Amino acid sequence: MALIGKVQRGQPLTADMMNNIIDSIRECQLQSIVGGVFKRGVGGTTITVKAGRPQGEATLCPFTPIASAVTSGYEVTFQAGTINGVLPSNMLGKLTNVTTSSNNYFYLKCTTDGKVIISSVLEKDTTLRTPVQPTADTAPTQFNIMVGYMTTAGITERTISCGHLQARIAPSLQEDANDYVAGERNYTQFYNWVF
Repeated sequence: MALIGKVQRGQPLTADMMNNIIDSIRECQLQSIVGGVFKRGVGGTTITVKAGRPQGEATLCPFTPIASAVTSGYEVTFQAGTINGVLPSNMLGKLTNVTTSSNNYFYLKCTTDGKVIISSVLEKDTTLRTPVQPTADTAPTQFNIMVGYMTTAGITERTISCGHLQARIAPSLQEDANDYVAGERNYTQFYNWVF
C-alpha cells in the first residue's frame, strides 16, 4: 500500500495523490469473511459471524482431559482453563501414573482464604471425594470440583459444562442459637462454595 502524504493547505490535489487515496481505500475493503456474511445497505455494511464452529471441527473446552498412552499407563493433560481467573499451578503439566486398573477421577482442588480463591491444582484420585461440608460464618478454605474422569477402558470424559469456571460463596444452612440474646443474631449462618 502506498503511503499517503499529508497535503498542505492550498496545495492542489494531483491525479497521483487521488489515485493513491483510491488505491488505499480499495486495499482496506473487505471482500469476504470466513464463517459469516456481509449485508450492504444504505446505512452501511453489517458483518454477521455465525456462532459456533463449522461442522466436523472438534470443540475443546477448558479442563477437557486428554489421555496419552505411555509404557506405564497414561499421562493426562488438560485443555487450559481457569477458575475465577486463577490458572491451576500445574495446568501446563501432566498427571502421570494414570492406569486403567480402576476408574480415575480428575479434580480441581481450590484453596481459599474463606472469601477468595488463592490457588488451584489439578489432581487425580481413584475414589470419589467426599463433598466439602459448609462452615460457619465463612466459606471453607478448600473445596474440590470433579472436572473429568477416565474409565477402566481408557475413555476420558468431562464432567462440567464447557467454559471457564466461576465459583461463589453461598449460604447453605442456618443453625438456631442455643441462647437467644435480644438485639443479636439468633442463628449461625453456614456457607459453602457453589459453581
